[in-house]
Amino acid sequence: MPLFKGRSSLLEVQNRALIKTAKERAQRIDELERKLQIAASQIGQLQRELQTARGRTGKLERDLQTAQERTGTGERDLQQGTNDVERLTFERDFYSKKASVLEEENRQLTESATKYSLQAQKLERELTEVATRYSQWGQKLERELAEIDPAGAPGRRFDA
Repeated sequence: MPLFKGRSSLLEVQNRALIKTAKERAQRIDELERKLQIAASQIGQLQRELQTARGRTGKLERDLQTAQERTGTGERDLQQGTNDVERLTFERDFYSKKASVLEEENRQLTESATKYSLQAQKLERELTEVATRYSQWGQKLERELAEIDPAGAPGRRFDA
C-alpha cells in the first residue's frame, strides 16, 4: 500500500499544480480580453471622432468656397472674405492634422488589438495542450493502477 499512497500523493500534487496553472492561464486570458475590449472601445471612439472631424472638414471646405465667392462684392466684403478664408484655412488645417492623428491612433490601436488577440489565442492553445497532456497522463496512471490493483481501482478514480 505505501506504493499507492506515494503515487496518490504525487498525483494530488501534480493535479493541484495543473489546476493552479489552468487558473493562472484563465486569469491572463481574461486580462488580455479586457485589454482587447478597452482597445476596441477606444477604436470606436476614435472612429467617431474621425468621422466628426471629416464632416467638419467638409463643411469648412464648403464655407471656405462660399467665403471665396463673396470676396468679389467689394472692399469690405473682400476684407471679410479674406478673414474668413484665413480662419477657415486654419480650422481646416487643424482638423486635417487632428484627423491624421486620429487615423494614426486608430492604426496603432488596431495593431495592438490584433497583437493581444493573437497572444490570447496562443495562450488558449497552450493551455489546452497542457490540460490535454495532464489529462492523458492521469488516464495513463489510472490504467496502471487498475492493472496493479484491479479490485481497488473504482475507489481511487479521480472523478469519483
